Amino acid sequence: MADGLRWGVALVLCLLLGTVALRADTLIFTNGDTLTGSLLRADEHGCVFASNLANQVTVPWDNIRELRTSTPFVVVDVQGQPHEGTLLVENASLIVSNPASQPEFLSAGEVRLVVDPKTYVSAITAHPAPWQSWRGQVTGGFSQLSATQNSISYTTQAVLQRPVPRLEWLPQKSNTLFHFQGTYGKLSQPGVPTVRTSIFTAGLEQDQSISQRLYVFANTQFDHNAAQGLQLQQAYGGGLGWKLLRTSATSLDLKADLHWTNQRFNSAPNDRFLASSFTESMRHNYGRLIWTQNVSLTPSYTKGLAYQMSGMSAWAIPVYKMMSVNFTVIDDYINNPQPGFLKNSLQYSTGLQFSLH
Repeated sequence: MADGLRWGVALVLCLLLGTVALRADTLIFTNGDTLTGSLLRADEHGCVFASNLANQVTVPWDNIRELRTSTPFVVVDVQGQPHEGTLLVENASLIVSNPASQPEFLSAGEVRLVVDPKTYVSAITAHPAPWQSWRGQVTGGFSQLSATQNSISYTTQAVLQRPVPRLEWLPQKSNTLFHFQGTYGKLSQPGVPTVRTSIFTAGLEQDQSISQRLYVFANTQFDHNAAQGLQLQQAYGGGLGWKLLRTSATSLDLKADLHWTNQRFNSAPNDRFLASSFTESMRHNYGRLIWTQNVSLTPSYTKGLAYQMSGMSAWAIPVYKMMSVNFTVIDDYINNPQPGFLKNSLQYSTGLQFSLH
């Protein structure tokens, strides 16, 4: 009886292994080497293939003699049209086979993207609602002193984006960006007027891709800085952005816009002028440490003295899962502040940062 049970278990294992082998994808290189595993995705440059022997490899089309898949994939051509079925690649020619239709023939140069059907539906054809698919970081800090002098201060910061599609390795169609940074403080002492600090900046930007590297955008920004006598500054405009560098560790963007600005001061005449912003933004990973920085120069075309400059540098040090410690320095320069106020405003803040995925 025991021997029969062992033979039965062995037979079941053989059948399972045979089924897995039949379902596996096969990749044959031009030199004759063969990998068995799973096709993950592909684009016009080549395919990403996973196997038990080589883990995950990226193979250019020129190095592939043959590729067979056992499960259907969706091939998106350069015209944006989808073709679904199992794949057979032979010498840079791709055949998409579907039982419901005739085989379709494509060359490697006609392939923009190859993904599994679930990814195609959920990431490429999806149209998320405005409140969905956001990711980014939210930071908060707090300090309090109770003595002869009583002081309290708060700092908050949110940097969010909503790329469509959401997956980073997919060609991006659009991106929505939102940022907010605020500082509030109060210092009081008996018999002395209370000193208050109130600074915030908030902005919204909508990007639309015109190529893999270039995009156009419309943006608006609101600024308030009591330390410079600025009650509210509003800017509305749009421009052109360039994704200059994209690697696994570094991203670098350059942007230029043209916008209309309306400045209101506490006790000074309002200003309205046409201006541009030239902005450089960088993000770099040093292992688990993340450094972000932003530099912007804003000359005015219709009011020469109303130029501005700003810079930001921040470090995020992970401490536990999605939580990090954040250190941020922000420098804002307004050449035309309210009389009696300094032109430069320097802020330093630290707090806990939470990442949204």
